[in-house]
Amino acid sequence: MLRLMEPNIEGILVNLLSKSLILFVFAVLAACSASEAPKAQEGIALEVFKSPTCGCCGKWVTHLEESGFNTTVRNQNSLDSIKKKLGVPANMQTCHTGVSADGYFFEGHIPAKFITAFLANPPENAAGLAVPGMPAGSPGMEMGDRFNPYSVILVKKDGTTEVYAEVASLEEQHQ
Repeated sequence: MLRLMEPNIEGILVNLLSKSLILFVFAVLAACSASEAPKAQEGIALEVFKSPTCGCCGKWVTHLEESGFNTTVRNQNSLDSIKKKLGVPANMQTCHTGVSADGYFFEGHIPAKFITAFLANPPENAAGLAVPGMPAGSPGMEMGDRFNPYSVILVKKDGTTEVYAEVASLEEQHQ
C-alpha cells in the first residue's frame, strides 16, 4: 500500500525563512563592502581668516584640504574684530582663525582630526578649540623631525577653558 506523507509545513517555513535571512544578510554585506566609507570630515566647510603674508596659515589650510575639508580663505590685514566677535580669548589668539557653519571657532594649528571630532559631538557650551602659540611640528608648523608636545584647548562660551586633547607626538596628530 502506498502511503502519502503529509508535508511538514513548519519545517518548510523555517527552512525558507532561514534561506531568506541568509540571502538578506549577504546582500547587505555586499552593499556595504561595495561602497567605500567617506572620510568623516569630507565636505565640512570652514571659513579661514588669516593674514595675507603668513606662510604657516597657508600650510594649515592645505592640511585641512588634504584632510577633506572645504575651505574658503579670507585674507585680512587685521583679525582683531573677527576674534573679538567670536570670543577668542586674547591669550589664545594666533595668526589664523577657522569658523564652521555653526559658528564654532578653530584658532591656531589644530589638527583636522580634532576639528572633525569636535564638530561630530560639540561639547556643551563650547565656543571652539584653540592651539595657542605656534608649536613646532603642529600642522602648518612642520620643521623636519622637530616636534613640541602641545594641548588643544576647549574654549567655552563663558570664556573658561580646559584641555580638549594632548598631542605628544607627530603621529598622534594624524591617527
